[in-house]
Amino acid sequence: MKLIRLQYRDPSNSLQAYDFNFDNSRHESNALEPLCFVGLNGSGKSKLLEILAKIFFELDKLWRNTNRTKPTVSADFRFEYHLLPSRKNKEVVIEGSIGKPLSVLADGKQLEPEELVSIMPSNIVGYSSGHNETISGLFHELREQEFQRVRKEIHEGSQGSRELSRTLFLDRDSTKLLLLTAFIFDGTSGRDHFPSVKSSNKLLAKFEEFIHLKKLLSFQIIVDTDLGRIVLSQRMERALEKLKRCALMSTNEDQGKGRTLKFDFFLCDQSKKAFVQEFETGQNFFELLYELYTLNLISSTKSRTHQVFQIPENELKVLVSSPSAETQYLNLSDGEHQFIQIFTALVYLAKEDTLFLLDEPDSHFNPAWRAKFILTIDDLLAEKQKSSEFLISTHSPYLVSACRKRNVFKFSRNEIGKGVDYQPLIDETFGASFDVLLKALFDMKGLVAEIARKALQDVIEKKIPTEKKIEILKNDFGDSFEKRLLINMLEKGLFDAVQD
Repeated sequence: MKLIRLQYRDPSNSLQAYDFNFDNSRHESNALEPLCFVGLNGSGKSKLLEILAKIFFELDKLWRNTNRTKPTVSADFRFEYHLLPSRKNKEVVIEGSIGKPLSVLADGKQLEPEELVSIMPSNIVGYSSGHNETISGLFHELREQEFQRVRKEIHEGSQGSRELSRTLFLDRDSTKLLLLTAFIFDGTSGRDHFPSVKSSNKLLAKFEEFIHLKKLLSFQIIVDTDLGRIVLSQRMERALEKLKRCALMSTNEDQGKGRTLKFDFFLCDQSKKAFVQEFETGQNFFELLYELYTLNLISSTKSRTHQVFQIPENELKVLVSSPSAETQYLNLSDGEHQFIQIFTALVYLAKEDTLFLLDEPDSHFNPAWRAKFILTIDDLLAEKQKSSEFLISTHSPYLVSACRKRNVFKFSRNEIGKGVDYQPLIDETFGASFDVLLKALFDMKGLVAEIARKALQDVIEKKIPTEKKIEILKNDFGDSFEKRLLINMLEKGLFDAVQD
């Protein structure tokens, strides 16, 4: 899928006014062309991701509640996007008016709620590197509503057998599920052959190359229904039976109406075969366990925290290389967690019409990893997977240098303080050096720290001989363009011209 245009106005918040035209012929190509959102903090990048998530969640709720009153929206908007030619419909227009139901047109035809599944993304995957409650809260709200529906179905005797929507939010705990998925199902193809055997193997090769992670050794899964307060659906019970058949050892402690189940796993060729036999694909495994994990959203109360589903970090053990050593998952760095999380999610969850909403997915990466971020995505994904839509907010010139200027949007608050503007970029960003991009995108006057910049200025303004100034610059400051420029000007007698 490819986004075309969004017009959005929230009368209750004048800062939430967007008019974005994304249409640049990307929808005619399967090449990897992520949309890159840049700008200063508070310029509206994350908010745009939130708005897009809201629109699709409203679609999802409308589709799943066809026997109830049609839900209404709280903003005025018009949103256009294109699906692949292989889908039943291609051109989609969604319109919302305050207090009224959504209007959805597909190739000019008005759709009824039960038809909306035909124009929805295959997956909606959200990620935020920080505690961005505006994005995570939306995913969690929809998931909680789904669980309430499952609970109602169970009480009515239908066992909650209907599948949950494919709206996934990636946080620290879901990273552990992605790690298990990557190592258990390497060397196998996924659902609809995404990922291919080659891609699943290549992902583990990237793990070893970048973060020296060589092998998953063992792990434990605990499910606690909290004295029967949490009722599992029929599908969840089947998932537990599958886990039991794959486990090295399992225990079941009955506590009246409640249960505590513990599964211990040692990963070897035999256990991997068992997982493949039971779950078939990595996506099936991840989605079933993700559903159990997200029960944690409804298991706690204001006065008490409870986790239904756990993968204890002290029991999750891996083998790292350089030097070769066994260690616990919790000893991995934030950057290593983020690497596992982002690239495994892309490889296993990207389908032909998936929407990725990635808020600073490289925030914990070192500069070398950031420079290879887009290249690594391009290397791991199959051509059809690249037809998904990747929206990335970032402060990194490394990501921008990997994107064409037509796909880069510089965010800023408009002059009258209402709404959000994006500025067209004059110069090509693809392959541009980082110093050029920092100045163009973040209005930086120089490329050294401001305290060092001020110290350079202080040396120039000192009432000392020019030779002494040059000596101080050479001895007290690291190499930079600014330092070399000042020394050159001083040596040529241009001291009086140096004012800034």
